[in-house]
This record gives sequence, C-alpha cells and structure tokens, in this order.
Amino acid sequence: MPTAEARWFFDGAVPEALERWFSLGGQASTAPPREDYYVLFPSVLGLNVKLREGRLEVKSLVKPLGLRTFATDIAGIVELWEKRIGGDVAVSEFEKLRAGAPHLWIAVGKKRTLRTFSLEGDSILEIAAGTVLLSNGCNVELTRITVDRQAHWSFAFEAFGDPSRVEATLHTVAAHILANTSRPPHPLPAAHSRSYPGWLETCAHKP
Repeated sequence: MPTAEARWFFDGAVPEALERWFSLGGQASTAPPREDYYVLFPSVLGLNVKLREGRLEVKSLVKPLGLRTFATDIAGIVELWEKRIGGDVAVSEFEKLRAGAPHLWIAVGKKRTLRTFSLEGDSILEIAAGTVLLSNGCNVELTRITVDRQAHWSFAFEAFGDPSRVEATLHTVAAHILANTSRPPHPLPAAHSRSYPGWLETCAHKP
C-alpha cells in the first residue's frame, strides 16, 4: 500500500478549538483508545515497525519529497511510504522480541479522530470514516498521544492509492480541508513536521 504522508507533532493536549473544528460535519469518526508498540529503529533507516492490536505493520520510506507549503501558516515535510502487513509467524516472532527485549520498543497510546476523503471520481468527496474501502483517497487524523504518561498530539494527512497520484491526492485534500474559513488559527509549522520514526526518536532521547 503506497502512501504520501505529512505529519506534525506537538506536546500537551489538543487545542479545544482545533478539535471542535476538526469534528464538524458529522463524517468524523473517533476510534476507541489503543496502544501500539513501535520498534525503536534509528529514523535514518526509514523503517516504521509496530505491533497494533495483534497485527504487525511494516512501513518503509520510499522517497522524501521535501518541504511543502499548504497554507500561509502550514508547511510540512511530505514523504512517500510503503506499508506491508506481516503474517501470523511474523507477529509471533515480534511478540517474542517485545517480551525478550522491551528496551527496543516504545509504547504509544492513541485516541484517533479520523476523516476520510474519496478521490475515486472526478471530484473530492468526504465519506464516513472507516465505512468504505477506497482505491484512491486520503485520511486526515487528529490524534491524542500518550508516551511515558506524557500527553502529545498530532495532525496528519495520509493519502493512498495509485503511486502516481498519491502526492497530488494529499495536496488536493489538504487544500480542501484547510481552506475551511472556520479553521481556528493554529499554525502547523515545518519545525513540528516529521515522520513517526523521527518523532519517536526524539521521545526516546528525552530525559
């Protein structure tokens, strides 16, 4: 599954105004809280490996596309990733690794609010998150995160589908959602934009 992604991470609680704005419209879906376990690979390797609710997900960085500007107050790094799902044998072996070498892992609690946009046709269409399997689309996530009992939050675009279209899909959806005049004035600066492995690396190095 090829994806084009842009992510931002912040310390503390999600700003209430941003959360209200993101949930407007009735199509957003808030998933039950969960805890994912990530292998602490150095971010330079471009690997994102996690155990999630009995599944093993492996994402590898295909290509960094560089810094992109989405609005006057929003700029972020866009990257192309490829996701694979491990089978039962791989899940079992990584569970053994987590039990035997816990220092190689980091636990991340998440409570995600998700919006999904379809680009199956000629126009963009928001659909109820998690209800339709799309070939070309983009998920937009606002996530409460807990690491070592510390609160953080993230905002992300994750476009998927035809590899030749995913970056354009991300930009189309970003332009659509960020143009909303009710969006609160909370900047998403480039200094806070990084991949999940890059952000987890900073968490692991905090005293």
